[in-house]
Amino acid sequence: MRRFLTTSFTVLALIALTAVAASAAEAAAGAPAQKSSSLFDLYLHSMPVGGMLTILSFITFSLALTWTFSMRSEDLVPVGIAEEIHQLFAEGATDEAVEQAKSVAAGSPSMLGNVLAAALEKKDFGHAAMIEAAEEVGLAEHTKYNSKVGWLGLFSSSATLLGLLGTVSGIIGAFLGMGSQQGAVDPSKLATSIGEALVCTFMGLAIAIVGLYFFFFLRNRVNQAALDTSVYAKEVLDYFRSDR
Repeated sequence: MRRFLTTSFTVLALIALTAVAASAAEAAAGAPAQKSSSLFDLYLHSMPVGGMLTILSFITFSLALTWTFSMRSEDLVPVGIAEEIHQLFAEGATDEAVEQAKSVAAGSPSMLGNVLAAALEKKDFGHAAMIEAAEEVGLAEHTKYNSKVGWLGLFSSSATLLGLLGTVSGIIGAFLGMGSQQGAVDPSKLATSIGEALVCTFMGLAIAIVGLYFFFFLRNRVNQAALDTSVYAKEVLDYFRSDR
């Protein structure tokens, strides 16, 4: 939670800094002789869709950065656990070694640690029961992390649809403005409505592109971690096979 809040404030600061820099650049360029809409004016005109996209971008980027650093491969599958258990079982999977292995696995709240801890708890029920427990917990761990990452896919799709909503809203406003004016159409009013549409389109696509990149990146990391966990767990559980 603390990491998420830190990342969220960082993303918010970057968004604010970008807005300030854009305003400063426009001011440095000098005001034209004829009043025209700035990029920030178009953004304000895109409300409420533009505001919803801003909030969505804040949430999406914060979660993406938080999970990138909190769901690392070495955190999901700490290889040191398996190596330490192999050392404990080097002279056989005795009751004392199993108890020490349980402590090692339980001391690591990771995907691999939870799978091994659940399997070792079934030691008295035989190798088949240990395999079944490892598979059940492994599936639960895989689903848990994939469910987290799935939110990025949802937010990315929502950003695309919200951007499209803002685009349609801006185009409708442009046509309503054209229909309400007699004679020549005021280009500035028409440009404002079209600008609203383009701003929403840009924001929606930007959020979706970045969000989908992180979604597939993190999903592949979780899938690879699940495969590695299965391999390491099988190696540990081989000590309990009856044909050894």
